Amino acid sequence: MRQILRIFPILLLLALGLGGCILKTEVFFGENISRLVEYRIPGKTPPPQECNHEAIQSLKEMVWVPNQNREAVRVRRNPDGLWLKFTLKNESLQADSFSVLIQWINFPFVELCSENSSGAVIDEYSGYKWENWLNFLSPFPHFNANLESGEERTFYLRVFSNEDLNYPIRILSEQTYKTVVMFRFLTFVFFAMMAMIYSAWGWSEYLKTKQPVYWGISLHYLAFFLLVYLVHGKEIASILGSYNLLVRNSYYILLAVNHLAFFIYLATFDQYSGGNIRKNISFWMLAFAGFLYLFVPFYPTIYDFRIFLIVFLFGSLVGYLLKTHFYLLGKEKPQEKFFLTGWLVFQGLVFFKTLFHFDFYPYQSFAIYASVFFLPFFTAGSFLFLRNLEKRKIITPKQKPIHQLLDVPKYVSDLQRILNEEKPYLDLSCNEEQIANKLGITYHQLSEIVNSEFKVNFPTLLNQYRIEESGRLLLERKDLNVADVGKLAGFGSRSAFYLEFKKQLGVNPNEYRKQKEAKTNQER
Repeated sequence: MRQILRIFPILLLLALGLGGCILKTEVFFGENISRLVEYRIPGKTPPPQECNHEAIQSLKEMVWVPNQNREAVRVRRNPDGLWLKFTLKNESLQADSFSVLIQWINFPFVELCSENSSGAVIDEYSGYKWENWLNFLSPFPHFNANLESGEERTFYLRVFSNEDLNYPIRILSEQTYKTVVMFRFLTFVFFAMMAMIYSAWGWSEYLKTKQPVYWGISLHYLAFFLLVYLVHGKEIASILGSYNLLVRNSYYILLAVNHLAFFIYLATFDQYSGGNIRKNISFWMLAFAGFLYLFVPFYPTIYDFRIFLIVFLFGSLVGYLLKTHFYLLGKEKPQEKFFLTGWLVFQGLVFFKTLFHFDFYPYQSFAIYASVFFLPFFTAGSFLFLRNLEKRKIITPKQKPIHQLLDVPKYVSDLQRILNEEKPYLDLSCNEEQIANKLGITYHQLSEIVNSEFKVNFPTLLNQYRIEESGRLLLERKDLNVADVGKLAGFGSRSAFYLEFKKQLGVNPNEYRKQKEAKTNQER
């Protein structure tokens, strides 16, 4: 476990690296042609609503504005649809086949319209449809196109988007597109598997320790997975339709849910640490304040000043993160510091992701996806960290003494009764968790009771009872050899029995038997 925790900071760096390295988009997603795109300025003449020769001629006569950003097409949403255009030329000596891809999914309808050199109009559609994968994902809008050698053609895109455009348009080969499809599918399968694993892991640890912090971490991961899936994988609007403003802007709903989920985690960690911060009414008021995000798409004034809402809510979240976790910085072990640092890094990445979704800066792959790839690794590290923290029995200054929490004399009496009457220590598999369950307390609490009342740790206490039992067997069961006595007393091996026996009584089992027999003979 120590070796695993030593690589805890490495897991954080690896997650950040994946967020950047995997998303080397020019290599993976093909050439970004956003710099070539122009968009139509709304005017008195209504834009065409279909793709034909006359529509293309009218589009040529309209005023177009070059996109100013090289990384993404940035245009305000128009409920009547947007027209974009770009011109491509095949400078090779042979015909070129490729795909045009918009690297986002929140498009109910996209149409690609063009006219080839022979005058034929080519019209293709894309939207909330999928070729396979059982509708598991919404597709990136994509279109197949062909250019003859030396041909130059202008392509027109009619786009109906549920949000402002701030995404790249790319060209890539059909094989590369298939790779993108497979990569997206396997990525979300991985995230879904992690969600199931972390749910089971959190529940298992909770049953063993009765500490809600484990399911608090699981709940937070599930909430964030839901956000990632419904923003980057399967749009809510593709399921419920695009008629409701809040559904079209589902990120606000998901962000509010994640804000609350993180505060729930903070409450469980506060309880785990023995604090009282979660009991303040202001804590829960700020936890539910995340639902203020839902007002952003409805009220222009709130939308215009949304940056203040973001700063306020993230500031409150980070403030309570520091309040509940700050004591970890005073610990000697570096893992405690990395645990707090990891949460701060994650919230920083989510903050930048939120700024993008709130349209404060252009599409930037690392800022959008770094938190997505960071959290699965960090969640695994969090479970390992808390498990180790539990085993090391760190008592923080905020924790109350065990005598204030439990009726210690009662549990000492119950423990002695179980050990004397039921003799569970005779079973090699007997452990702290089993006895704690019998007593109805956590094994962490049992360990504190044993340490404070018996002045030894729990394994040593069991071995004391085993040695006492083996001493009785050595004298009463002359037919048993020493190895058999050790097994009957609960030891797993002859060597372990010998070492513990000599450690406690100063002689080995054979010598003990001989000494007791000699003493008995003398008394006769």
